[in-house]
Amino acid sequence: MNYVTKQGDCEVENHSFIKFVPGVYVIYLSVPKVASSSISYAMLNTQPTSQSGMSEHSPEGKALTNWRPAESPHPALPIFTFTRHPIEKFVSYYRDKFVRARGQGFELDHLKRLKFDPDMSLEEAVRHMMTIPVEKMEHHAQPQHRILIKNGRLIPDFVGKVEDISNDWPLISEVSLYDFSVEQKKNSTEGQGVPPDLVESVVSALAEYYSLDFELFGYEKPVSEDRTIKVVRPRYRLSNEQIKELKDEIVKRRTVFIRLADRLKEDPDFREGYLSSMKAEFNRFQVHANSKSSKLDPYVVDLMRRVKRMLMG
Repeated sequence: MNYVTKQGDCEVENHSFIKFVPGVYVIYLSVPKVASSSISYAMLNTQPTSQSGMSEHSPEGKALTNWRPAESPHPALPIFTFTRHPIEKFVSYYRDKFVRARGQGFELDHLKRLKFDPDMSLEEAVRHMMTIPVEKMEHHAQPQHRILIKNGRLIPDFVGKVEDISNDWPLISEVSLYDFSVEQKKNSTEGQGVPPDLVESVVSALAEYYSLDFELFGYEKPVSEDRTIKVVRPRYRLSNEQIKELKDEIVKRRTVFIRLADRLKEDPDFREGYLSSMKAEFNRFQVHANSKSSKLDPYVVDLMRRVKRMLMG
């Protein structure tokens, strides 16, 4: 499901998707190739009308997880997400969307429009990607910060690394107020690491292409002097001050989220009151969603902010 909009003469993919379900009081901001299928599937399986083997990507699965763009109306619940080492994420993407497509064609129409070919080697795919404006690139391969940040604003309340998901997941489960667990990764091409034979020019190009992801999310960026592949630059770039503010905000929000999880675990009275507030908020959203258009009006934006400040401030 890709939402494509226009910014001037540049076709831009709206690629920030959120998912939420009744009875699980957190919202998931989905980042492709970062255990997104596993987390979405876990959310889907909490729903009583979900059938065995139902795909989280099916129309029914998307409906049951309220899959929608992040700008669409949603309950004022804590939002969580996970990131992944940028180069490992790209390699996983290449294996999934290119290697698996050989002999049967791409499943993603956007790759066809961008003139990729399933038989491209990884190096050829990278070289071609560097001729495409970042804003136009198929959203699975775009930098992760473009999913987490909209108009300079950080969307999630909690940003974890998928490499540490086993340690961080208890926090998500606690704040969700549900015995919410993620089973073995689904549809996984993860865990294979960066191929040791990845040529230096490709590593260098990907390190620069995803440079802001490395900085914002705390991954060690490979150092290389090989500039054989010219790296495409995004049209809109963040200033050093904005980058610092975002890094500070990620840390601050994570701290608040952890404190909330700890208090919910340790204080039964607080947990009971918090659960009541979350139920009321979800019901309020349902009333609004059933009585008005899907447009997110200023009143709802302000209400969401005030509820979050009250609950998590």
